[in-house]
Amino acid sequence: MMIEKESVVLRSQPATNSQAIDSIDINSTVNVISERNGWLRVRYKGTSEGWIPKWLLDNDNLVTDQNLAAHLLVVSPIYSEQTTDSQQLTDIDAGTYLIVNFESNGWVQVVYENQYGYIPTSSVELIHQDAIPESVPDPESTEESLPDEMTQEELEEAERLVIVRQENQAFLSAPDLYSDIIYTPSINQRFELIDITTGTDETEFYLVEDETGIRGYIESRIAALGSDSLNHVGTTNPGSLADATIMIDAGHGGEDSGAISLDNITYEKDVTLRTAEILQEKLEAAGATVLQTRSTDEFVDLDERTILSNEANVDAFLSLHYDSSPVPDWHGTTTYYFHEDDFDLADNINQQLAQFELPNNNVVFGNYHVLRENNRPSVLLELGYMSNSTDIDYIRSQEYLDRITDLIVAGLENYYNQ
Repeated sequence: MMIEKESVVLRSQPATNSQAIDSIDINSTVNVISERNGWLRVRYKGTSEGWIPKWLLDNDNLVTDQNLAAHLLVVSPIYSEQTTDSQQLTDIDAGTYLIVNFESNGWVQVVYENQYGYIPTSSVELIHQDAIPESVPDPESTEESLPDEMTQEELEEAERLVIVRQENQAFLSAPDLYSDIIYTPSINQRFELIDITTGTDETEFYLVEDETGIRGYIESRIAALGSDSLNHVGTTNPGSLADATIMIDAGHGGEDSGAISLDNITYEKDVTLRTAEILQEKLEAAGATVLQTRSTDEFVDLDERTILSNEANVDAFLSLHYDSSPVPDWHGTTTYYFHEDDFDLADNINQQLAQFELPNNNVVFGNYHVLRENNRPSVLLELGYMSNSTDIDYIRSQEYLDRITDLIVAGLENYYNQ
């Protein structure tokens, strides 16, 4: 099959928010292995296998699988999950335009009336966001309504909504990670919040009820409340990294040492600050405006960190950390995000981190305060394990800090050049 379109990205899964494996050159030939739900599994250059959207190739008006909008061709329900057997949240009139967060396996995820939901791709015309008619409200303003535009009843309903955001997690019988598992909820499954409680090991849990009336516990780490993203700004579009304002958050500080190496020599708070200083130099060399939540060994409250980000209206907030685990074999880098709109920022940075020789643990949802309470695009980067003998040798080296900060800058450049 000949690819006669530029900007076709080969992806690891049939989803526009999955990892990019390669960029396919125009007029290149790919071997089609199979077709599924509007996606083609192909082999490129004889070795790379992945997925490309057939709907992109067939649409003369689309040049990329990013920044999409959906023009509804017919009256269509919005479903709570990617199946017509799931709950129907509401019906949307034909002719409506909605911002698309991502397209996956024949479904588009959209935001409507402060709820994430899914519409079959076959029910919509996919267009670029710039093609939305001017008479339609601006895409950024339609992604999520502000709380003062909601009724009090709608706001309270959003605050009682718990959404599972990680796969293969547990719906538990008690607020204890070792309690009996009632069942494994699906990703984006919705529950009604009954109460918030803390387990014996200080782990926070949501006491919730599913749509059948079963009550149980969800660890807050793997879930979000429906109201968590109401004020979040998903995209700022500065145009380039040189035009962006970046806030670097060196994790921990002062009396909060963070993780400590097994030999008690290296403190996370010191390494994050050193990494932040190097990253600032490189971002400023690229033309960006850079702010820091701390520039000395001082304690900065989590609330203050997010307030600094929100008040400065930054284009990206990067929280830098180094991980630790009682399991000595765990090591490598991980990129966390909370707000769904921030996945693309996280993915672009993580694609670069994955190029380093340390293992990469992918992009992961994380219910962290500095992400959850942040109204600006934000990610948290775990750049290695202080508790692992291989990682700590890297972490202590200037070469590693230079390389890892180069990769972060490259990820930001790719993100802003899209």
